[in-house]
Amino acid sequence: MLATIITILPVFLIIAAGYGAAKLGVIGDGASRALNRYVIWLALPCLMFEVVATTDWRHLWDPGFVAVSITGSLAVFLLGLVVGRMRGLSLQDMAVDGLNASYSNSAYIGFPLLLLVLGPESRPFVAIAATLTLVVLFASGVILIELARSHGHGIGRALLFALIGVMKNPVLVSPLLGLFWWLGGIPLPHPAESFFTMLGGSASPAALAAIGMFLAERPILESMTNRFSLALTTIKLAIHPAVTAWLAWHVFMLPPRVAVTAIALAALPTGTGPFMIAEFYARDGKVTAGTVIVSTMLSVLTLAAILSLLRV
Repeated sequence: MLATIITILPVFLIIAAGYGAAKLGVIGDGASRALNRYVIWLALPCLMFEVVATTDWRHLWDPGFVAVSITGSLAVFLLGLVVGRMRGLSLQDMAVDGLNASYSNSAYIGFPLLLLVLGPESRPFVAIAATLTLVVLFASGVILIELARSHGHGIGRALLFALIGVMKNPVLVSPLLGLFWWLGGIPLPHPAESFFTMLGGSASPAALAAIGMFLAERPILESMTNRFSLALTTIKLAIHPAVTAWLAWHVFMLPPRVAVTAIALAALPTGTGPFMIAEFYARDGKVTAGTVIVSTMLSVLTLAAILSLLRV
C-alpha cells in the first residue's frame, strides 16, 4: 500500500500546493474561480477533444465499461437521495445529495491519477467516464431539481432545462466534437494536434491546484465533523467502488484491466460539480462543500487501499 501511496502522492501534493498558495495569500482574490474557468473553458476541453479525436474507438470501445459506470453511479445516486430523504430535505436538495454520493471527480483527478497508476491507455476510459458523469448524473440531478421547481409544468420542461444545461458545458461539447472529427476519418493536422496537446496538458495540474484553492476557501474542521458529509463520503469512497466492483466482476464480467479502471474511477472523491449546482440553484451548499473536502482528503488513503487490493 505504501508503494501505491507514493505513486499517487504527486496528484495530492499539487492539490496541497494550491491549498497552501491560497492560504498564504500568494495568489490574488478570485484566483480559484479564474483558474477553474480556465480549466473548464480552455484546458480540459482541449484535452477531451484530443483524447477522443485521436483514439481508435473501433478497438477500444467497451459497452460493458459504459454499462458498469452508469449502473454503479446511478445506484449510489439513489443512495444519496435516501440520505437526503433521511435529512428531511426537499426534492431539490435530495438531488444535490444524490450527486454528492455519486459524482466522481473523473476530469480533474481521474486523468492525472490514472495516468500515474495505469498509464496512457487509461485516458480514453477517463474521457468516457467524465462524459458519462456529465450526461447521466449531471442531467439526472438537474431534471429532479427542475421537476421540483416546475410547479405542474411537467417533465418536458425539466428535460429541456437539463438538456440546455448539459449542452452548454464545454467539457461535454468537446468530446462530442472530437467524436465527430474521429468519425470523419481525418487525422488532426500537426499544428492543431500540437495545440490541443500543449493546452490540454495544462488541464491536470491547473485543475488539481484549483481543487486545493477550493478547499482553502472552506472550513475543513467543520466539514470533518458534519455527520451528513461523512455519510455521503462513505458512500462515495467505499460503497461506490464496491458496487462497481461487483458489477464489473460478477454481472458484466469485464476484462481485468477494464474492470480495475472502472473501479478506480468509482473510488475517486466527489467533484465540485454538485457544489456548482447547489450554488446555481441557491441550495444550501454546506454539506456539499463538506463532502468535496472530506472525500478529497480521505481519498489519498482509500484510493491507495483499493488500488493495493486490486494489485495495481
